[in-house]
Amino acid sequence: MRSVRAVFFDLDDTLVDYDRAAWTATVRRVCAALETDVPELLPDRLFDAYTHAYAAHLRATEATIARSPSGAPDARSIWREIWQRALAECGHESDALAGRALDLYVRDRNRSYRLFDDVTEVLAALRERVDTLAVVTNGPVDAQRDKLAATGLDRHFDLIVVSAEVGVAKPDKAIFDLAVRRLGVEPRSVWHVGDNLTTDVGGARNARLGAGVWLNRAGVARGADDPSPGHEIASLRELPALVDQ
Repeated sequence: MRSVRAVFFDLDDTLVDYDRAAWTATVRRVCAALETDVPELLPDRLFDAYTHAYAAHLRATEATIARSPSGAPDARSIWREIWQRALAECGHESDALAGRALDLYVRDRNRSYRLFDDVTEVLAALRERVDTLAVVTNGPVDAQRDKLAATGLDRHFDLIVVSAEVGVAKPDKAIFDLAVRRLGVEPRSVWHVGDNLTTDVGGARNARLGAGVWLNRAGVARGADDPSPGHEIASLRELPALVDQ
């Protein structure tokens, strides 16, 4: 009997490719479009204000249940409030303009999400090898489900667990325990694959899964204090052969 019955995946930077360069391009396009609406608005200044505010928010909410500065749990509230803050810094405190920025931002993001080129073929190969596939991801529900829908990934998985939806985030073992219970599998028969040593590999170890697989596409060095992965791969294409072993 095969020892690996289920494979869990992280979403961002594991399956979905929307890197800093793509995000930066999105923000610049939004700022340029807003200048068309409000000619006195300086797009470079707005870009700096938004990116700084966004980065500060990410640092403050890493490995937690993401919420907006006012406490709302959805991505659209987070993004809108950060646009409001950035616009106010640029002298344009306007709910209507923040709403316009949010609409442009959401549309551009959804058009820009891409799958890494190894994703579709590997998911198909794993379907022949394991019983179930799941996504276990941190983030707001609407943002993560937008990515799954925009890329067509939602059709490939038996279960999708989003931290904001269930009230707990990786690397807390509870989010993995919940996925294991919902699928009715033994933790030792589950591998979790992700790009983050702390949240993905560390989380898999906390939950005593069969393996935490580190997807290290960029070939970065592991730090002395980082959790040790059960396997390290440079591409998802290495996964099927590992499962077969």
